[in-house]
Amino acid sequence: MADFTDGTTAGVVTTDVIPALSNKMIQVRVPATFVWGTDSIIVDLTKYGCRNISGFVAFEETTAGSIIVAGTGTTSVTTGTLTYVSTGSAANTVGGTLIIFGYA
Repeated sequence: MADFTDGTTAGVVTTDVIPALSNKMIQVRVPATFVWGTDSIIVDLTKYGCRNISGFVAFEETTAGSIIVAGTGTTSVTTGTLTYVSTGSAANTVGGTLIIFGYA
């Protein structure tokens, strides 16, 4: 299993979509090298003014521009760091997107 970390792994881009609100929506673009059902992504929520999450959804792309919901996988938050262990098909080589709803 590989760990992909926002800000340090090429291809993992995290965006604070609504920075002025105390509730945040963070989008993480999953790189094509990510193996669904095997790999995990680690996000430092404190970079975006959060310490907790209220919701999470993962989208796995099966072909460019076509997505399926990959499932919830497992998420945990420890001291402002979210760890997502993916579910989905290991055959995917396109990428995907994670949406994280966070708060302080």
